[in-house]
Amino acid sequence: MSINILNRVLTDNKVWWFFSTFAMLWYLSPLIFTGGAFYVPTFDNLDSTVVWYKILAKSGMIFAANDAIIPNMMNGLPRSSYGSEFDFILWLYYFFEAKTAFIINEILIHLVAFISMFIFLKRYIVKRNAYYQDVPIFVGALYFALIPYWSGAGISIASLPIVTYALLNIKNNNSTKWDWILLVFLPLYSSFIFLYMFYIIMAGLYLIWDTVQNRQLNKQFFLALCLMGILFLVKEYRLVQIMFFDHTFISHRVEFDLFFKENLWESYRLSLVNLLLGHKPHAQALQNIYLLPIVLIAMAISLFRRRLNVKESVVVWLMVIISFSIDLWSIVLVHRFTIPGIIIFSLVVLYLRPRYRLVPLLLLLVIILSISAAAFEYNGLKWITELFPIFNAFNMIRLLFVEPFILVVLLTASLIIIYRNVKFSIIIIIIFILFQLHYSKKVSYYQVDPLKEYASFDDYYVPDTFEKIKKSITEDIETVKVVGYGIEPAVMLYNGLHTVDGYSPNYPLDYKYKFKQVFAQYTSQEDNTMYDLWGSKVYIISVSSQKADYIKGLDLEVLRFNPRALCELNTTYVISPYNFLSPKADHLRLTDMVKGEGQSWNIYLYKLDCTF
Repeated sequence: MSINILNRVLTDNKVWWFFSTFAMLWYLSPLIFTGGAFYVPTFDNLDSTVVWYKILAKSGMIFAANDAIIPNMMNGLPRSSYGSEFDFILWLYYFFEAKTAFIINEILIHLVAFISMFIFLKRYIVKRNAYYQDVPIFVGALYFALIPYWSGAGISIASLPIVTYALLNIKNNNSTKWDWILLVFLPLYSSFIFLYMFYIIMAGLYLIWDTVQNRQLNKQFFLALCLMGILFLVKEYRLVQIMFFDHTFISHRVEFDLFFKENLWESYRLSLVNLLLGHKPHAQALQNIYLLPIVLIAMAISLFRRRLNVKESVVVWLMVIISFSIDLWSIVLVHRFTIPGIIIFSLVVLYLRPRYRLVPLLLLLVIILSISAAAFEYNGLKWITELFPIFNAFNMIRLLFVEPFILVVLLTASLIIIYRNVKFSIIIIIIFILFQLHYSKKVSYYQVDPLKEYASFDDYYVPDTFEKIKKSITEDIETVKVVGYGIEPAVMLYNGLHTVDGYSPNYPLDYKYKFKQVFAQYTSQEDNTMYDLWGSKVYIISVSSQKADYIKGLDLEVLRFNPRALCELNTTYVISPYNFLSPKADHLRLTDMVKGEGQSWNIYLYKLDCTF
């Protein structure tokens, strides 16, 4: 087969549609083909969002007033502590079982990511060329579709390309009704707080720059941004009410003190971490292994003033292969001078090769975002919170959440440079995408084998075990209160029990103080720091509750909680995966014990005696 025939085959759109479909099915296979036997991260998934959606969906109080109490968690939380009723994910949990809703949501996110990026790249980044045709579009869309996405944010990140596509169409006066329809329905399946608040602000800064440059306000673009902002605020009307109008309770978030604590050097180090790793677990682009090296290689290649011949191309590709083989990039990219070096290199390329300015400009933008997010860790900027206390309650590190979109556009633009300037590029790019797919699969949020900090729905929530446990509870399940000791409250909540502990991003501050009395005398100030400065997880922190730290068959001699404080919170039962050797010493009586299969929880049910 000649090189020309091979090139035609490898650049054929039908081949790439087939390959993309196969890759997507392969990546999502744990969700689709395993009958529900898959493992996902417990943090901010099984321990939280799954349960939050399930509680609200099954509460019968979806449209209740803000001050209505949903009794399931933390002795009852106001309706305003839960999400908006105008949320597509919520209604998935309403119409389907939790695991099915989770699967549907995850599949939709990745499909939207592929389609969204494909449309954006085809319209605004890639122009069809004899060298590569639509290959960079498929590579970019597939890369974007197969990065980890946090399920709780819906299509927030996955929709960024198509939203940017619509806004650019509006700005350029070639929009259709579908662009406006997209902006209208976007809030229903994405998050304002998680991402779009920051995206709209950044788009607004771009509008200001465009207005200054053109000396005229683009009214359509301005209207589109206003529409997005208004519709997101309408969706989050409950949050708006409690923040500005109806102060039903004082939120624990007023005491957030997580940022502005690091020295200058540590903040700089964190900016490099942001550049290389993004935000784990909520916004990763997996850029440190292949993407960033490819971008830097493309920038170096762009300095050549002509297309390289066969011999020169072979030499270039040999050097590239050797650099990956000896793991050169892991040394280059983690050096203390990496960021200054990349900035200088980008500026040089920008000056010498303005034709390819998109790549260095986007790379500089990613660096600016990485440094800006890290700046909110620098203690020298603590004065900002004194002038604007709201910065304590908002997680400004979410500036990083637009990085995956920018990085994949950057990758695609880099591939175009490589195709234009070096022969045999199609073969090397296919090798790159195959290695990247392998890496994406390896770090996927859906696994068929158990990993540390991953769990399956059945192993984590053990519904069969809890059905047996609930039969031993003589009181009304709807009114009895339980607490977990060495087990996360999400497990009990998923199974219909009501807890005095819990995990909530917005709950009354006074409850934080009340619950601290349960464990305060058993923990050091250092142990209490995260609870004091954050406190969204209202657990008995004197014992680990993480599934990854669970030791099956463990016996506990000494318990580290205050039974009197639990009684004051109306607790009736303590549920633990561990056997208490002397329960009477802590006013407890073993009521039931059910063994979990495999490495799933053993569940011990202890009744609390509140007659002191």
